[in-house]
Amino acid sequence: MKLLLCTKNDLFGAVILNYLLPELSHHEIRVLLSDKARTGEDTIPELRAEKFLEREYPLHHFFPTLDSEGITGQWLTFNALAAKFGISIEREYDINGTESTQRLSTWAPDLILSARFSLIFAPQILALARLGAYNVHPGVLPGYAGVLAPLRALWNAEPRLGCTVHRIDKGIDTGPVYSISYMTATPGRAVQSYIPDLYRLGIDSLLELVKSIESGHRPELRPQDPAAFRYFRPPTDEDYRTKNIPLYDLSDYSKLLQQFLPADAAPEARLGTDLANLESLLSQHMKQSAASS
Repeated sequence: MKLLLCTKNDLFGAVILNYLLPELSHHEIRVLLSDKARTGEDTIPELRAEKFLEREYPLHHFFPTLDSEGITGQWLTFNALAAKFGISIEREYDINGTESTQRLSTWAPDLILSARFSLIFAPQILALARLGAYNVHPGVLPGYAGVLAPLRALWNAEPRLGCTVHRIDKGIDTGPVYSISYMTATPGRAVQSYIPDLYRLGIDSLLELVKSIESGHRPELRPQDPAAFRYFRPPTDEDYRTKNIPLYDLSDYSKLLQQFLPADAAPEARLGTDLANLESLLSQHMKQSAASS
């Protein structure tokens, strides 16, 4: 089958592709990466820090160093993934624009698979995929639609977090549900530290869905309950100041980066993931950002 994989041009987008591509390599694949920014990420300090950790440091420093030195670990950078699997990984800024619509129409994907893509698919794009389009949403639907679902769930003291695989329709997070997978919420754990595990839950289910479709089965989907649907918009600065949930944990972040390094990497080769180094880089970044704002 022809599979169009859509994710984000950030650290977790690379993690998602590392989960997906080894299991889908027998298909014809194209990858699109979005660059959509979060609302408030240049004005709210907590989001400025997340932006640095998720995009600026990995994309402009860590990944280029790995690529230039040919360093590979359990997980691969975008460039290393493209080379290993012989696929196209492209940046996408306007998925519904004339150029993108024509290009994708010519290629004619059988399935569209989205996880962390951030861009909304217009009906003409969804219509291109004869077997449908499916999204991995890191929240339980219909109760946690919209942005930053894990953060909202933790703010609401949910005992567990969930990840939903649903078919994409003309709404936002409104399509019928294929599966919801759950994990226990741990008191004190940072939001960012949940993200790889949450997406892994959904992607395992998504891969089962692809295998089922590949075998000729029609997936069983259940409509969402409109009465239970809640759509969350971006939090405000006050939300972040008044709710005491850590957004990131540099120790967990360091361990995440180390998955891109060889297991036997020498200590000097781990400088880009060293906790003290990361603390220093983030502190410098936050001071510079505050001075320029």
